[in-house]
Amino acid sequence: MPQNLLKNGEFEADWGEEKSHRCRIFPKDAEPYEREIGNIFVPPGWVFWFRHEPSVWDQPEGRDAWKQHDPRRVHSGEKAYMYFTFFRKHDAGLFQQVQVTPGTRLRLTAWAHAWSNHKDGPHPDDGRWSEGPGYEAGFLLEGEAPNSDWENFTFYVGIDPTGGTDPFADTVVWGHGAHIYNQYAQVPAVEVVAQADIVTVFLRSKTLWPFKHNDAYWDDVELVAKGGEEPEVHLSHEPANPRVGDVVTIEARSLTALSDVLIVVRQPTGAELPRTEVVARRDGDWYAWTYTTSPLSEVGTHEIMFSAAGDVEATATFDCAPGAPPPRGLPRAQYERTYVLLPPDADAAWALAVVDGVWDRHRYTIGSSADDAGIGDLDARRVIAVNPGKWPSDLRAFFKEYYPGVEYVAIEAETPDELTQKLKQL
Repeated sequence: MPQNLLKNGEFEADWGEEKSHRCRIFPKDAEPYEREIGNIFVPPGWVFWFRHEPSVWDQPEGRDAWKQHDPRRVHSGEKAYMYFTFFRKHDAGLFQQVQVTPGTRLRLTAWAHAWSNHKDGPHPDDGRWSEGPGYEAGFLLEGEAPNSDWENFTFYVGIDPTGGTDPFADTVVWGHGAHIYNQYAQVPAVEVVAQADIVTVFLRSKTLWPFKHNDAYWDDVELVAKGGEEPEVHLSHEPANPRVGDVVTIEARSLTALSDVLIVVRQPTGAELPRTEVVARRDGDWYAWTYTTSPLSEVGTHEIMFSAAGDVEATATFDCAPGAPPPRGLPRAQYERTYVLLPPDADAAWALAVVDGVWDRHRYTIGSSADDAGIGDLDARRVIAVNPGKWPSDLRAFFKEYYPGVEYVAIEAETPDELTQKLKQL
């Protein structure tokens, strides 16, 4: 088994070894400070921390939780650690600094659960009942809770790979939050690559409501080195088959939290595409980083180069094809078109009748193809169908199905002369 790098990660050490009440306090709109708080019995090797904004985020109390008093509150060994607020909310936990070798990949795990019981609930003061899951063991990832009672307690583990002691700093990498009640479950783990010779691990619970009983229990916290293997990074790109002129989105994904992420795209000529911002996000257990290129301008193989702190590297390639030719048949500019459609049996006399009726005034298009009459990416298409009953099918339905948007006008004429006169009257 890998060595646990934490001191007293199982909380079995006797409090008398250090007799610590050491707390780091994070007040609103003020600098953090440390002080001894008598009703917070801090386990050896650890420092207690909490956010402080009276009546919003209040100071918890903390002490050992002994198996002999309630076996359910201990995951292994003889005791665990618990802290609580009474009719108050808290955002609090423990932290510990650990000496490591820079570049080491580290994984933090911990077991936890809450007793979350409100005075007006169906079972007030019942230590087996928590709002949300009731008497059942409850575990849901943050974001999956069906109601606000379930959301009350959220547990997190985090690591600052730079060794800072501020849980609210941007340098802290947090695992996914989880709502855990009544029975121990493992808090979603977090992995990082150490950037300094000291890293800081954080345990954290946060409550949503000032319930009568907001009790957090922790046990069996482990920080282990993952060995010399490099974190696995998956690279992908969209669109799958880009062309010149396309913008490509590169995505990198890893189960390990990484810092100082850089994504570079090198073109076939060797020149780098202009760099843009890399956007980080979480997707369940995955860490993801996206990078959007400028429009591609070179045909050929492009290389994606990913790097992060700890000498983490990954590469991939994609091919860029020539730009797609412009679509054929598009109008140079929008215009209105009227097409006089003659029936299949019409001879030249009928065509000349149309010329006599509309050519000098309108220059309408004249023809005998229904497809030719309806086709075209034009905002205004009008078909004047002459004697449409002579077509083998319903001409109006034809245009509605195959050339929607066409304005359809029908004209009946017994002779070419009659057609000429009716066209002049339109």
